[in-house]
Amino acid sequence: MNSSVSAAVPSRWRAIGRVLTWLAAVSALAAAVSAVSDVTGADDPVLVVQTWRMYGLFLCTGLFVLLALRPRAHGAVWALLIADKAALALTAGVYLARGGAAEAASTIG
Repeated sequence: MNSSVSAAVPSRWRAIGRVLTWLAAVSALAAAVSAVSDVTGADDPVLVVQTWRMYGLFLCTGLFVLLALRPRAHGAVWALLIADKAALALTAGVYLARGGAAEAASTIG
């Protein structure tokens, strides 16, 4: 990003963005830690799914930390995270429209 674009973004907005990114990192970490109990208590039919979910939450935590530390250095990471969150919300919306699925409403909310 060149300096003219960088100067056009008020430092207040950069600070708000950084705080929100740290909030996303902390939220993802809290979800990942809570998913540990889901994995340890999972039955065989859902064990792999719960494990993938937990790993994904830890991955998102790390990605949000990278973005909070150096937000301009990781443009592709921003795109991937935004696409992932949009896909999750859209898919949960479709599941709800089709009559619901376990935890679909909490995914959107």
